[in-house]
Amino acid sequence: MRYHLTLPLALLISTVLAGCAPAEIVVQEVLVRPVKLFEVATSAGNTVRQFPARVEANSRAELSFRISGQLVRLDLVEGQHVKQGFLLAQLDDRDAHNNLMTREAEYDLMLADFTRNQTLLDRKLISQALFDSSKAQLKSAKAALAAANDQVSYTRLEAPFSGTIAKRLVDNHQIVQANQGVLTLQNNQLLDVTIQVPEAMAAVLTQDIAHGLAAKVRFSALDGMSFDAKFKEYSTQVTPGTQAYEVVFSLPQPKNVQLLPGMSAELTLATINESSQGFTAIVPISAVDKQDESGDVMVWRYQAESGDINPVKVTLGRVSNNGVEVLTGLEKGDVIVAAGLSQLSEGMKVKPLRWQRGV
Repeated sequence: MRYHLTLPLALLISTVLAGCAPAEIVVQEVLVRPVKLFEVATSAGNTVRQFPARVEANSRAELSFRISGQLVRLDLVEGQHVKQGFLLAQLDDRDAHNNLMTREAEYDLMLADFTRNQTLLDRKLISQALFDSSKAQLKSAKAALAAANDQVSYTRLEAPFSGTIAKRLVDNHQIVQANQGVLTLQNNQLLDVTIQVPEAMAAVLTQDIAHGLAAKVRFSALDGMSFDAKFKEYSTQVTPGTQAYEVVFSLPQPKNVQLLPGMSAELTLATINESSQGFTAIVPISAVDKQDESGDVMVWRYQAESGDINPVKVTLGRVSNNGVEVLTGLEKGDVIVAAGLSQLSEGMKVKPLRWQRGV
């Protein structure tokens, strides 16, 4: 009987002792992915940027008559320089002069009638109402006379400013309508050079304007020549159809060559940016990642001490052969992942990719 009681007890003790035996510990090794890294060392804050430019005249006007008529004088040629007030074209003014003579006669009659009625009123020989009527008729005749004088002046087309005849739109002896373009006058002594600046660069560029901009204009037709231009103005409204803003520079007409509006030009802009906030970097295009959900543009910054990577939101600028400009988000000396961004996640451990011989 005692034997049968001892056997279950021994089995129970052996089972408990087996459960207290140490379990095998399995340690999962952390995967450290090798990645290609890029150190941000090139600043674009003092780099030279090139923009295609549009060249226009500083002052430009398409001139026309305010009345209809037949041209009797238009002997200008395209490219001819004229001074302010010069008679450019003239209409047949016979009808206008005849109308002026009629209005002068009516005014003289009304003036005589008014003078006579004023004398009669002083002598109490006419009523006040009759005198007021003659006074009103005199004012109406005076207004008609002034309008007739204006009609005569409208037959003459004079230069509103000194410039060059850019285009003749009609021929002499032709019947022209009111407000129909007759010729185009341009002031080519001062040219406007306009460039389109992307919205990512607009804020930085306007800051550079306060420090000063060194701008030079080159023309494809004038190889090896460049001309200094000065900042004039910039638009604060985006150009329709693009996400860019217009910046205009003034270019005086040089003495040795003749620059004309419409020439193909390129403006080279050297910006000066000494502030730490204005630092911009040039990074490889493969280092830029765009989030599908938020649309944010990111780069992955590498921490050498811990080996971690974290996404950093950045603002992009101009794309060039050397890479893409990062306007905000990075500082000089930062190390970022240059390729293979689709395999990365926040907090991942990475190590620099070492190229070995034969690999």
